[in-house]
Amino acid sequence: MLSESYELYRVIEHRLQMVNDQQTHSLPDAAADLDRVARLHGLQSGQQLLDLLAPHVEAVGTIYDDLIEPEDDRRLPLDEEKLAAVIAEKNLIEGDSFLQAIRRWRSGKVTALRSSAAQESFEAILPDLVDAIATAPNSTKALARLDSLIEKLPTAINFFRILEARPALLDLLGKILSHAPVLADALAQRAELFDGLIDATALDLPPSVEDLVEQFARMEPGDDYQMLLDRVRARVGDKRFALGVQLIEGHHDALAISAGYARVAEAAIQVLTDATITEFEAIHGKVPGGTLLILALGRLGGEALTHASDLDLIFLFSGDHSAESDGQRSLGATQYYNRLAARLVTALSVPTAAGPLYEVDTRLRPSGTQGPLAVTLESFYKYQRENAWTWEHMALTRARPVYGDPAARAELQKEICDILCEEREPEALRKAVRKMRLDIVEHKPPKGPLDTKMMEGGLVDWEFIVHFLQLKTGEALYPQLGKAVRALVDAGHLDKEMITAHELMTRLLVALRLMSPDCDFPPETSRALIAKAAGQESWDALLDGYDRARQCVIDEWNRHLRPDPDEILGDII
Repeated sequence: MLSESYELYRVIEHRLQMVNDQQTHSLPDAAADLDRVARLHGLQSGQQLLDLLAPHVEAVGTIYDDLIEPEDDRRLPLDEEKLAAVIAEKNLIEGDSFLQAIRRWRSGKVTALRSSAAQESFEAILPDLVDAIATAPNSTKALARLDSLIEKLPTAINFFRILEARPALLDLLGKILSHAPVLADALAQRAELFDGLIDATALDLPPSVEDLVEQFARMEPGDDYQMLLDRVRARVGDKRFALGVQLIEGHHDALAISAGYARVAEAAIQVLTDATITEFEAIHGKVPGGTLLILALGRLGGEALTHASDLDLIFLFSGDHSAESDGQRSLGATQYYNRLAARLVTALSVPTAAGPLYEVDTRLRPSGTQGPLAVTLESFYKYQRENAWTWEHMALTRARPVYGDPAARAELQKEICDILCEEREPEALRKAVRKMRLDIVEHKPPKGPLDTKMMEGGLVDWEFIVHFLQLKTGEALYPQLGKAVRALVDAGHLDKEMITAHELMTRLLVALRLMSPDCDFPPETSRALIAKAAGQESWDALLDGYDRARQCVIDEWNRHLRPDPDEILGDII
């Protein structure tokens, strides 16, 4: 058809040149001239010539349009009726919801879309955005979260331009909005988190703590302490967001991602502590012979955080507690280190322009919230040996120094090990552990059926068994629970299935903190993804494995921590 049309056009062109005696490619305006051209072509009238040309013009135009589509033709119509027709053609389940959302986005009332530049970038990506959300695993939730994200964005220009430049990120956005409300909320606060995903290395696990410290500590000329705080928060936020994406994309084992979260947190502590000390010393000087140490407990001590984990920290200092600092505004050692510790908690937890970093929990320090925030090493050792409760020693089994002079950290770890190895009366220990678990059951029941920590036979019960055996035997005193349970299995103290139970429930915990933080059953569209993150082939296989894991924990609990005859049946496992 194209070659036939070309030959016809060339013949008519020659006829035109014969009539007008000039180089021309346009049909004449006058009817008489058009009739003359038609008669040269053997036709009776100009109308017959137009009729002859019409199908060729239409065919060539269609081919041209297919080859070179005007950019604006892809955009969704501004006209309400035409927009409704386009949405209807897509057969979207949430067609009406999409229409309402698009009207709201175009209303001029959304802060992020008020400027002409923002509107331009938004309209360019809107058709693909609609398609991506419509085909997302859970399009209903994805649309609602997208709407919330756009409402919260301070500006949308860069966000939508990135999506336009990298179409593959649209699919990823659909997954985030479908499966991970925690990441969707983070995006709403900091849309620039998406920028980091352009680099292919964003889907690699974080490097060592030492390498992360180097990355986080980089400063630009003119940066001050507050600027460094913002930079660290932004860089840590990027790493944590990328780890969440890695989990959703299935790039790495959830256990490896959990360890990655811990490395990021430890590096942040080291960089912010160094910077805060430098800032503090500029005013108050140094305490001669004194040094600060930070002891991590809980999941950070065990190097296995989730996206939602807080940081359990104890602040300690060495040297003479009666000494004074040598700065312009001198302080006694105790006051010095307590003020410094308070500054560090603020640096780690108070939100800035780059958002919050971590929640810090210092309640595990000696004497709890009634005691000072920072204490001397000597008073810490004395408290742990003479006054600490059993549950405090259970917590101490996961203690790990994360800041301080290497020699001082090694000495602290050795002292903790010596404290934990002290001989205990097994029956008194058993009763104390059971009493603590009964208190937790009473005051902190499970949030939902998938509360992997608090459910009967869940991770708390699993941890209690491991800590009980560590304190009873003085063996397997590793802060990392995976390492500890393997040592206890090798020593013949535990069933080897406790290893499998720990790994499954920990993977599940990491996944649920991102995808179902309310601990309820997730939407069906997210279940396969959660099962995969937990290392299971299907949702049914996950539930079966979860039940077996909990039963294994219950059996081991009853073997090592049998109930007392006078306990009320059902109060505890």
